[in-house]
Amino acid sequence: MIPHPLPRSYGRRKARKLRDQSQRAYDDVLPLVELNPEALFPSQKVWLEIGFGGGEHMLAQLDQNPDISMIGCEPFLNGVAKFLTHLSPKDYGRVRVWHEDVRILLEKIPDGYFERAFILFPDPWPKKRHHFRRLISKPFMDELLPKLKSGARLYVASDDAPYVEQIQDVLYHHPVLTLLDGPPSPDPSTWGPRPEGWPPTRYEQKALKAGKVCAYMVFQRK
Repeated sequence: MIPHPLPRSYGRRKARKLRDQSQRAYDDVLPLVELNPEALFPSQKVWLEIGFGGGEHMLAQLDQNPDISMIGCEPFLNGVAKFLTHLSPKDYGRVRVWHEDVRILLEKIPDGYFERAFILFPDPWPKKRHHFRRLISKPFMDELLPKLKSGARLYVASDDAPYVEQIQDVLYHHPVLTLLDGPPSPDPSTWGPRPEGWPPTRYEQKALKAGKVCAYMVFQRK
């Protein structure tokens, strides 16, 4: 693992042993789509997803937007394998997977590169002693936002009220962002439904099934 000065924002790298199909996808497909920072896509319509989990949202965006390319960042081996299992060979040429910490990648990306970025249900690190690990913080946004084009959109979602409060503190009045859509407060009673055209994620469905509500926020880089 490549070191980085900011604390690690994700937990484990691997869970249970992969099933045969998933292991084959990981072994055979990952080398075909693994990102080489020295060979980036041309920066026309490149979208970034940070922490794509099992890849449900990325797969839906690829299906709905045939003219885009996507870079997905996910350190969790089981999630990467699940995504690769369902990735169509016709999309290999417009998908790249970064299987390490996203902040290592951002150091290698030119400014003004991404047209959209998604941070959907990042780990809330609910224990107070772990709050410093939360991804959405001012230091991280200082790394991410310069990589977005002028007018690029940033999509953020969470089901954790204390984390939503932190996200709002960091992003709602950020000098280079305009809030396009989002709840007025961290109080879950003010949170609305998922915006139309926003593909669901497995984690979101798990939260809704448990009776939670989710906060959805959309920002635009000035």
